[in-house]
Amino acid sequence: MLVTNDDGINAPGLRALVDALVGMGFNVYVAAPLYNKSSTGKSIRLPARVGEASIPGTVKAWWIDSTPATAVLLAIYGLMDEPPDLVVSGINKGPNMGFEDLLTSGTVGAALEASLHGVPAVAASLATDEQVGIEGYVGVARFTALLGRHVAGRCRGAFLNINSPPRPRGVLVTRPAFNNYRPNLVFHDGVAYVTSSSYRMRYWDERVGTDVWAVLRGYISVTPISVDGMYKGSPHNAEWLKEVLDEVWASL
Repeated sequence: MLVTNDDGINAPGLRALVDALVGMGFNVYVAAPLYNKSSTGKSIRLPARVGEASIPGTVKAWWIDSTPATAVLLAIYGLMDEPPDLVVSGINKGPNMGFEDLLTSGTVGAALEASLHGVPAVAASLATDEQVGIEGYVGVARFTALLGRHVAGRCRGAFLNINSPPRPRGVLVTRPAFNNYRPNLVFHDGVAYVTSSSYRMRYWDERVGTDVWAVLRGYISVTPISVDGMYKGSPHNAEWLKEVLDEVWASL
């Protein structure tokens, strides 16, 4: 299993995720950006510097001075002896909900990169604007690890996007909202500044069944992104996925 993120290799969300996965018996490799690379989408930037990192519990870990998608690409084709059976990207600080975030997020971009190369992938985000330490990620890390047991090695190119509020009341299968950013901008000396990025300005599409609708009502949102593999036993089969999520929720 490969873990990556877009907040950087020293981010607490990544460390909490590694701890949860190792605790469940996964052989964990890490390839993550050296620095924060949020909002880089699925961009590939090569050449890139690569170095070994030290993360307790991992088989091997590398920092990549490039984007999350680049880290995944290098891990699959150059750093690991064989492709991973699952790529988990996260845990992101802040939500990745709706089409705007799916197209912008480096966390999601890394999972998409894996999916395009036939590796099942999960992107996980803690949907909050509160300041949290590593303990704040423990719940979503455990949920992601439990779900990973069901997805690893299953369905070529499977891709699930998880968004969890800090204190969830349940879990739902959702679809992406149609949100776009509506920032308040201030221009000063030729530089544009964003003065507000509140939830209500970013996530205004609350139609029933969307990821935004679910998270704002206290539920973990799990969104299958790919339309491929809609057969029984696939993570993109809604009936199968709902059964798995009910089982995972009962195990928390």
